[in-house]
Amino acid sequence: MPSSSVLSVPAAIGVVTLCLGVLSCLYIIRDQRRRPAPAMPVMTWVWPINALWAGPLAVWAYRSLGAGRLPRNGERGSAPAGPGMTRAMDMARMDMSGRDMPGMSGKRARPFWQSVVTGTLHCGAGCTLADLVGPWLFRLAPFTLWGHAMYGEWALEYVLALLFGVGFQYAGLASMTRRRGAALWWRAFKVDVLSLTAWQVGMYAWMAVCMFVLGLPLSPASPVFWFMMQVSMLCGFMTSYPMNWALIRTGVKTAM
Repeated sequence: MPSSSVLSVPAAIGVVTLCLGVLSCLYIIRDQRRRPAPAMPVMTWVWPINALWAGPLAVWAYRSLGAGRLPRNGERGSAPAGPGMTRAMDMARMDMSGRDMPGMSGKRARPFWQSVVTGTLHCGAGCTLADLVGPWLFRLAPFTLWGHAMYGEWALEYVLALLFGVGFQYAGLASMTRRRGAALWWRAFKVDVLSLTAWQVGMYAWMAVCMFVLGLPLSPASPVFWFMMQVSMLCGFMTSYPMNWALIRTGVKTAM
């Protein structure tokens, strides 16, 4: 069993990273209020939620790939927002594929890797919420799976991640089409299940290392737990990125 002096180091790091995550989340929330609304409204939730685990990295992504790269309300951009730009913005709201559109040769397509990053973070928002709520719910009603409580907790968090993730995916698709109802929910499920599963695999792999190799305490009351959870989210991003790349490249998932 690791000594308390050994655990104090990751605990201190955990406090720092948790503070950075919360501050980054609050910064993005505040900054979004001063920017034009994104074409996909659900992204106003995606960026701050991911900031809870990614911290300054999420701020960088938001400023580089999200609404944070746009001029603030009331500020002038590098070019006047004339009628042509307004039409381009309206067309962008209708087509989120990231490709050039006829009659819009001046609008450059977003680099493919940026679309993959955004799509992966969109998936990660649901996983993040599930892993925030799941550990506390499990302690209210614990159960075992295959003889181990850890697998039971993982199963609960996977179901929660799927519920949150499909909800986020539905909201994203709803902003791109007039279709609603069961058909769109089914499409959201098909789009999100592989991406989300890939994310959870990476997350579970790191948490298993924490428990069985490092022997770290995995109680949600400990800052070490949440520090390791932040690291596991990064692992989840790394395992989900290739899946999102493939889904977007093959047209199963729409680029964002």
